[in-house]
Parts: sequence; structure tokens; C-alpha cells
Amino acid sequence: MRFAIPAGVYEIDSLPSQPQVAHCHGFFVRHEFRGQGRAHQLKQHQKISLRYLGYDYATCTVCSSNTAQKKVLERAGWSKLSGFTSSKTGEQVELWGVDCWAGEPRFPGKSQQGKE
Repeated sequence: MRFAIPAGVYEIDSLPSQPQVAHCHGFFVRHEFRGQGRAHQLKQHQKISLRYLGYDYATCTVCSSNTAQKKVLERAGWSKLSGFTSSKTGEQVELWGVDCWAGEPRFPGKSQQGKE
């Protein structure tokens, strides 16, 4: 599913056979908005969308050389999980992940035991 705001675009898809895990991809900030902190705004929008869609966990990949995107991921609470060399491009690629609900109750107004 593709999402867009004026600053940019991203996509979210469920992992096959694991509907609580999303894979995020196609994240980009429009050229005219780069260098203005809009990637952080777009990443926040993505987090809200992930929660609204009911995902528990999300993953994404990023080229190791993309330091700007890695800074955005770190600031948004994502962690590097692993890395590999792409057999398609020869580039180093990193796999990142995030608990979509880290620091937030999954069911507002209810405790972990389901009591209000």
C-alpha cells in the first residue's frame, strides 16, 4: 500500500504468512524538500500508519552507504538487525526493524492484563 504526503512517499506491505509484521519500502523525500527535516516528518507519518493498520513490528532495508536514511531510522527508534551483500548490485545492504508500539500502550486505556 502506498502512502503520500506533500514531503514524500512510502509503502507498507505485510510479510507473507505473518500479517502482524510489515515491510516498509519505497521511502523517499521529494527533492525540493530534502535537507529540511521532512524525512523525520515522513517517518513519523509512517509510524502512525503502521499503528493504525495494526502492525506489531516493521522491517526495512537500506544501503549501508545511505547515511542520511540511517540517521532518520535511528532517530525514529529503528535498530539495525543484520547486513548482507546484495547479489544483485554488490552493495552492502542493512536490514532494520522497529517495534511499532515501543513505549506506547497497544490498547490505549487498558493495562497489559486487559483491565482498564
